[in-house]
Amino acid sequence: MTLSTLKVEIDFASGPSFSYPLILDSFAYGILDENTLGDVPADIVDISDMVLRCSTRRGRNRILANFEAGTATVTLNDPNSDFNPFNVNSPYFTKLLPLRKIRIYAQTPLDGDIVEVTLFSGYITSYDTNFYKGTDATSTVTLQCVDGFRLLYNVSTGVLPVPGCPAGQLSGARINALLDAAGWSGSMRAINTGDSTMQADPGGNRSILQAIQTIEQSEFGAFFMARSGKARFLGRDDISLLADTTPRFYSDNNTAGSLPYTNLDLAYDDQLILNDVTVTRYDDGTGPAAVPQQVDDAFSISTYFKKSGQRTDILVETDQEANDQARTLLAARKDANLRIDSMTVNINGDIDEDSVFINLTSDIYSLVYIIKSMAGGSTVARELFIQGVQHDITPNNWSIKLLTAEPIIQAFILDSSSQGVLNINELTY
Repeated sequence: MTLSTLKVEIDFASGPSFSYPLILDSFAYGILDENTLGDVPADIVDISDMVLRCSTRRGRNRILANFEAGTATVTLNDPNSDFNPFNVNSPYFTKLLPLRKIRIYAQTPLDGDIVEVTLFSGYITSYDTNFYKGTDATSTVTLQCVDGFRLLYNVSTGVLPVPGCPAGQLSGARINALLDAAGWSGSMRAINTGDSTMQADPGGNRSILQAIQTIEQSEFGAFFMARSGKARFLGRDDISLLADTTPRFYSDNNTAGSLPYTNLDLAYDDQLILNDVTVTRYDDGTGPAAVPQQVDDAFSISTYFKKSGQRTDILVETDQEANDQARTLLAARKDANLRIDSMTVNINGDIDEDSVFINLTSDIYSLVYIIKSMAGGSTVARELFIQGVQHDITPNNWSIKLLTAEPIIQAFILDSSSQGVLNINELTY
């Protein structure tokens, strides 16, 4: 079996876009649908042959937590100190600046071709150099990297309401307006429409990222950075429909058509239980006072004691929608369930190239179905969303850890064999 190859490129050009700019009359940079309009070509250096180790982290650990900034760490063999920013003899001298773009990707065989799969697109925050010590050690430099969340966190909304954010605006349009305020490139976003309308932006000094995450929670949707580096937003109906797609099937018993895994992290505890939920919309003082929407489940409280949770100052326009969100949270979290928190696969193991490609393309909100055979003849089977992806890569090992969680909204979808089951799936707001 031909193994996948790790590739790492640095683009020393400024700007957030990871595409190659379109330069008219240029053979390399004048390709329609591949290059975007720009006035400076990309300044890309392939450093793959220098890489000793690489790790990437994207996503979140818990489905109701905010998505976190994606990170990557790349350790390079640098015997000539080329990546020391103060080495005047380096071919990259004056180019080794913070927040230069980096792309980490795999080249993997598939159906007779070699295809590229992007794993991480972000920005270098620091060049940590370890100089020669003795005769046996090698000089190394570690690149610490983050994704676009870092850029959005660095931009303040200012004290006044953000322009272009009126009342009655759909959540997707609101996020686009906030990205506009941050100067985020239109080519670097994939923002769906969303389902809820928002109150006018309340103002107050926040980061653009914090303002967007308030909209994410108000919509009950998802905002994260894609592998390509694009800002991605899904509304709650988008997420409900993704739960009705065909899952990737994993098992530990060589079931036909399934993919193997090397490890599962199972948990059965009280961490995710909520049986007393209160959701309160933001009150701007101009209309009817916001009334906290509290719901609870008596049986869950009698079984697990009371466990309360609150969401406050979400920007939905009505108390009814706050109540709908509270009831959705309660339905999903009132019971204890055996969870599969993560699954690990090794793509350097004895698996075929199709399976390697499927694992490499695993991404946030990919749907998976996992089976675990337990001692005593029992079986655990769960259909889950991927909520985080971690790659750890050395010359001899390539492991992928997929953080997983059950869909929070099990919506009722007509004519669906999995999401159209009465008494299991329910009509959602």
